[in-house]
Amino acid sequence: MKKYILIGIFLLAAKSDGLSQKDKRLKIDSLKKILPSLKDTARIDCLNALSQGYIGVKTDSAKLYGLQALKEANNINYTYGQGKAYFRIALSLWVSGMEFPAMERYSNMAIIHFKKYPNDQQLGVAYRDLGYSKWAQSSFPEAIDAMQTCLQLYIKAGDTADIGSIYNILGAIEAERGYYGNALQYLLKGIGFNQESNYGDLGLLYMLVGDFDTALEYLRKSLVTSKYANLSIGEVFFNEKKYDSALHYYRQFQQYATTSGYNDICKGYARRGELYLVLHQYDSALIYLQNALYPFKKANDRNQVMWVLLRLGRAYKEMGHFMTALHVANRLLQTAQETGARQSIRDAHFLLYELFEALGQYSKALIHLHSYMVVKDSIDKDLSVQKLSFYKTQTERAKAQSSIAMLNKERKLQQQELKQTAIQKNVLLGGVISLLVFGAVLFGNIVLKRRNEKHLRELAENELQIQKLESEKTKIEFQHRSAELEMQALRAQMNPHFIFNCLSSINRFILKNESEAASDYLTKFSRLIRMVLTHSKQSLISLDDELEMLRLYLEMERLRFKYSFDYNINFKNAVNPENIFIPPLLLQPFAENAIWHGMMNKEGQGHLTISLSQENNELSCIIEDNGVGRAKAAELKSKSAEKKKSLGLQITKERLALLNKDSNETTFFEVKDMYDTEGNANGTMVILKIKLHDRFEEHSVIS
Repeated sequence: MKKYILIGIFLLAAKSDGLSQKDKRLKIDSLKKILPSLKDTARIDCLNALSQGYIGVKTDSAKLYGLQALKEANNINYTYGQGKAYFRIALSLWVSGMEFPAMERYSNMAIIHFKKYPNDQQLGVAYRDLGYSKWAQSSFPEAIDAMQTCLQLYIKAGDTADIGSIYNILGAIEAERGYYGNALQYLLKGIGFNQESNYGDLGLLYMLVGDFDTALEYLRKSLVTSKYANLSIGEVFFNEKKYDSALHYYRQFQQYATTSGYNDICKGYARRGELYLVLHQYDSALIYLQNALYPFKKANDRNQVMWVLLRLGRAYKEMGHFMTALHVANRLLQTAQETGARQSIRDAHFLLYELFEALGQYSKALIHLHSYMVVKDSIDKDLSVQKLSFYKTQTERAKAQSSIAMLNKERKLQQQELKQTAIQKNVLLGGVISLLVFGAVLFGNIVLKRRNEKHLRELAENELQIQKLESEKTKIEFQHRSAELEMQALRAQMNPHFIFNCLSSINRFILKNESEAASDYLTKFSRLIRMVLTHSKQSLISLDDELEMLRLYLEMERLRFKYSFDYNINFKNAVNPENIFIPPLLLQPFAENAIWHGMMNKEGQGHLTISLSQENNELSCIIEDNGVGRAKAAELKSKSAEKKKSLGLQITKERLALLNKDSNETTFFEVKDMYDTEGNANGTMVILKIKLHDRFEEHSVIS
């Protein structure tokens, strides 16, 4: 997902104006008529009002009237008028978006003067502008401090509508520097305020978790109050690879930006440059990106500078200008490290990896690939965990609303029939929102899986480059690291697949209104997820831990299918599961396959038996079920409208191939059909052979 999609939150929250352009013009004309007749403080107040009136209409005039008000206020030492003038000038600089250091200075002066007057809301707005100027210059900690101060002042003033907008801005700042978990928490808080006008914020929140359809629905509603939603809608279509629609909305945004400030015009240039880049129109991409870069640098808008540098580097790389691209990528990495923007650090390392690989400098490429993986894993885990937290929070909120509705129904059944109807509608709305959020979480996990698949293809290309290495020692090290990264990618791919299947089961309980069963299932699921996350960084775990996770999964499936099957795990000979180490989540896909394709299609009670034995340096696992057999399962699948590939088994097969790569075996598990005495299908048997490794061999398993 694009790392700057939340920029629209501040635009939607802070740049919307309740007056139409016509009303603003009428107000400006009336103020101009009375200005010549005014003197002293009244004249200065009128000049400040004119500066405010020109905001969003003619930015240069807004700045000029603010400067004139400041000059006349200084002449008569009018402190309040000075503070208002500083504030108006800073606001005009924000709208133009091209002088952020100056905006910072004027905001600080406005704060100094406003502190002399007991107006918390007005002082809070000055801190908001200071925070924005710091944010644009990538001074993230200082920006957050200023926004937190603004938030406390708004709370003190009781300004609930603006409290919500500041939470949204804090979320956007955290997303800008790559801390998506913190961003999601702030956005959830912001949604609770100003419920009647939060369509844009909701749309951008759903865009963050990957639910583009819901995001478009809310963003289109927000177009009524803010034309800035055009930019975010274009971003959604760009992420969906609907480039014609993206270009249409980018052009719509640029038409509006001609009246709002040059910074917004440059943002339109930058987004169109990125669009031409993915369409391989590199000359056009360079023109738009370069036209955007210089104004951003002049304004010290370092967030947008990093955004443009990454696309410029990619354009130069695709055109074969590797040295120019290398220079741009190093500038990006230096700026990102200075500001602490994690996603820009990640992207800079990956671009440098690609460039050094293309130049044949494989040692440097390997260093940047390792740095990329470290930052990427940190960001992906942060976002995945917070998506699950987001889903759970929404589910608990809906459940609480349902409980309140039931209590009110029991106490006021006869007296409040109309109120009961309203409560039931609220409960239904909460359930729909929970399902939408659930879909967003699932879609986000699918996106992560596809990114991992892309990374696997890149690793395969890496293997081909190994043959080009001149030094044998460097070649061996590169092969070792590539195999290790491949194993990490397979494990990262396995977890979203497993989480997707578990969340599907939770969804079924919700759809059937079985709240207690859903709660019980969610508790078991959280325990299982905790174990999966604990072991996600380990190549090998003990057989004891693997069996504990397997039992948890089987208990969840038994609950899901109302105990329509039972299972038994036994050892055929002396096996010490604490001293045997295997890759995590290796047995679960086979058990899942037996349940879903075998026993769930069978009439009567199902039985699943898992037998383990150890012979020398090999663990044998036999998984037997009394299901309908493979032939019947294939027949049922062909008749079903829902045909799914066994993704878990395919990933497991690839993991076993890596684990047993030193052996001569080409098949690592065998599937046999079982029949009764009359020749009827009586289930399936899977025989799994796993090469064992000691714990101290964990880091050398795939070397």
